[in-house]
Amino acid sequence: MIRFYSMILLILCYELFAQECYAQPGNAMPCKEVERIDLESDPVKSKILFDYIRYCETKEWKNDKGIVMLIEFINEDGKQCWLLVPSIDDRYKDNPPRKFATFHGDIVLIFEGDRMHNIKPASGDKDKLNSCLEQLIGDRVYIRPTVKTRWADGFRPFTNEKIEEGRRRTYGGNGGTLMIIFNGDGTYKKGLPV
Repeated sequence: MIRFYSMILLILCYELFAQECYAQPGNAMPCKEVERIDLESDPVKSKILFDYIRYCETKEWKNDKGIVMLIEFINEDGKQCWLLVPSIDDRYKDNPPRKFATFHGDIVLIFEGDRMHNIKPASGDKDKLNSCLEQLIGDRVYIRPTVKTRWADGFRPFTNEKIEEGRRRTYGGNGGTLMIIFNGDGTYKKGLPV
């Protein structure tokens, strides 16, 4: 008899923990200003995003922060292209997108671009779009500082010239950006953006 009750308890516990869990009650979006796009159903695009997000997790994203910014555009050959850009800050707020996707719990912001993969200007109320995106993104990105200068004190070696602004650091490379060119037959080509 005890064994029977143990089996029932085990089955109930399994059922309880095997249910799908969602971050939001009822899995409803918290806002309606941004359109949700399904990228997981296309196996080719799903594989590209899966590989790219794994790359970002190991090389680009830091301290549990990171989203993907995807710029969709048609190149000069008439082919659909993606420009995938990793981001750990809220630079999307300068020109917020109207579309996004979730991909296995990660956020992909989808921008429209021109032939040179420049992001087209946002249409609509930027404050409402940003408010909606903030709810969707949560704490996945850092907030950029409002102060854009750097204080410094001291003099340059050998010249005794007073240092007016703190040191800035720039690094070469593409910063993890990846270009995808889709062919009409379902294949694609990866490359670095020009």
